[in-house]
Parts: sequence; structure tokens; C-alpha cells
Amino acid sequence: MRATRIVGFAAATALAAALSTHASAQEKVLVRIGYQPWWAGGISAVVIRALGPEFWKKYVPPQAEIEFQASPQGPVIINNMLAGKNEIGYMGDMPAVVATTKQGIADIRMVAVTSFSPGQMCHLLMVRQDAPVFKSPAEAIQWLGGKVVAAPKGGCTDLFFRTIMKERGVQPKEYQHQGVEAIITNFRAKKIDAAVIPDLPRARLEAERAARVVATGHQFNLPDAGILVMRQDFMSKHPDIAKGWLRMELHVQQHYLLDRKNWDRVAEIGAEQNPGYSKQQVWLSQFGRIPEVQGGSPVKQSFPFVLDASVKDKMINAYRFLHEIKVIDVDRPRDGAMDDSLARQVAADEKARLPLGEIVGQPAGNAPK
Repeated sequence: MRATRIVGFAAATALAAALSTHASAQEKVLVRIGYQPWWAGGISAVVIRALGPEFWKKYVPPQAEIEFQASPQGPVIINNMLAGKNEIGYMGDMPAVVATTKQGIADIRMVAVTSFSPGQMCHLLMVRQDAPVFKSPAEAIQWLGGKVVAAPKGGCTDLFFRTIMKERGVQPKEYQHQGVEAIITNFRAKKIDAAVIPDLPRARLEAERAARVVATGHQFNLPDAGILVMRQDFMSKHPDIAKGWLRMELHVQQHYLLDRKNWDRVAEIGAEQNPGYSKQQVWLSQFGRIPEVQGGSPVKQSFPFVLDASVKDKMINAYRFLHEIKVIDVDRPRDGAMDDSLARQVAADEKARLPLGEIVGQPAGNAPK
């Protein structure tokens, strides 16, 4: 009889443990995504959000509860990730670098690339429409001396302008940190002379004839990158969700951003999430070619997905430069800061050939009306 009790107790214990494990597996896991809907390098997040739960459940476990949080600029996403309010973030090169240097607060890692361009997603220098006609980008940059210039603080735009100021020895009268909407308003009111701005607001300003592009990162060999970052504790605790998210990101790049049949749909989604912007403007920011005279290059953007040699070189240079100007206190990435091992595993599992492809900039006439 005593033996029976022992066996019964053991069986009950095992059953309780199994039930506990099952209950734990079914507990909701809140996954908060920080992204900037108006930024070309983060358009994959915009598409994923629009596709909704029926799409997400093909990639992430059912207990993952996805919540998108639109942010005005990269530093907001950094702060949310450091505070444990975002688990995944879509950001430009400068915020991604800065985020990885705060390991005393949280271990944040670059895990994949959402887009890579010759300097045409974020490194766009615009001047007022009534500014002089310049013979070259170099002449335009020299004109900035003594002028009022603006850029969103702490983002890829900020990194670009700080770089050209230092390299070209240009000293504006004022360098103001303004959000995108403030820059648009101030260009209309002619309160600023120039600004560095991402590509979607660029398309809007050009459509309004309030400002025009005079230089991009392409002429200065300053590419820009969209980086997907994750908290390491999230990746460690929920590797199935982290891996599923990366697989979803890979498929959106393949089947939406690189597939021309879906370009109109991408533009429509972008316009839906960006009030005040038209479908045509979103299309031009993602797929339209910036004329060569304005600094455009034939390739609009490419999709390496992983942090390949070109991306790593760009990011390492960003660490070095941001250290020189005392934005960060290290001049190189720490071990683990650039960790694309899971993205490489996903690409291998999906038999994806890397890089995934590139978008050749299209004439403006091809944009939807």
C-alpha cells in the first residue's frame, strides 16, 4: 500500500510538472516593436504591421503578442529598448551603434539588416527651393557655411551632417535638431536654409516644391543602413520568437520589397501609415531614382539581410567617428554587438541566396499616380 502511495505521488508530481510546463508555454509573451513609419530603411516593419496577425502566426508562436510602437526618431527607440519597453527595434546606423554601447543598462545587439543603400535613404541634403543653383554637391556644402541647417537629432541624418561638417570644415550659423515634421514646416516658412532628411519626407518636400536635394551620401562614399536590433535577454529567453521574426523579415524583403508585383501594395501600405503622404511619394522614396545631378546612384537600395563585409565596414567606421566626436565612449564594437548568427541560420534554413537582391532606382514616371 505504501509503495502504491509513493508511485501515485510521483505520478501526480510528474503530471503537475507537465501541466505547469504546458501552461507556461501558453502564457502570452508581449513583443513590442519600435519603428519609424516614415523612414525608408524601416519599410519592412510597416509592411509586417499591415499584414497583421494572420500573417504573423505563420512565423511566430501563438503565445507571441505583437505590439507595434511608432516612434518619431531612433533615439526614442533606443530609450525604449534600454528601459525594457521594446524588445525589437528598427533603426538607422547611428542609433544602432549607440544602442550597443549601453550594455551596462541592457545588452542590445544588431542582428540583421533591413536595407543598405549608397547613401539615399537617410543621407539626403536638401536646400530651400529658392537657394542658388550649385555646380556640384561640394559647392552646395560650402554654401552651408553661415546658414541655418537642421536634422533630426541622434539619427542617421545627424551622423551624415556631422560627418560632412567635419570632413569639409563647414560651420553653419546654426545647426538645429528638429523632427521631420518641424523641418517640413520650417522649409515651407523659409525659416531654415537646409536640412538632412530621410527619403520619404524628401519626396513630400519635392512634390510641394518647398526644397530640393543637392547632395546625398553617394558622392561622399557614405552609405546608410537600416538595422534590426534585439535585446539579448529576449533572444535568449524566446529564441523561437526571435528566429521566427527574422524569418518573417527575410520573406518580406524577398516577396514585397524585391518583387515588383508588390511595389504598389507597399506604397499603399506606407501611405496608410503615414498621414499626409501620398502613395506616389512612398513609392518614390522606396523605388524611385534620385537624378545623378542631385547625387543619385543607379542602385536605390540593396538587401544583404546579414551584416556582410560592406555593412560591417560602414558600422565600424560609424563607431570610430562617433567616438571622435564624443557621442560614444568606445571606438569599436564590443564582442557580440554585431551578432547576425541567428539571421545567418535563418537564411541557411530557408536556402536563401545572400545578398537577397537590389532595387535599381526607377524613373519618376513609373510611380503610381
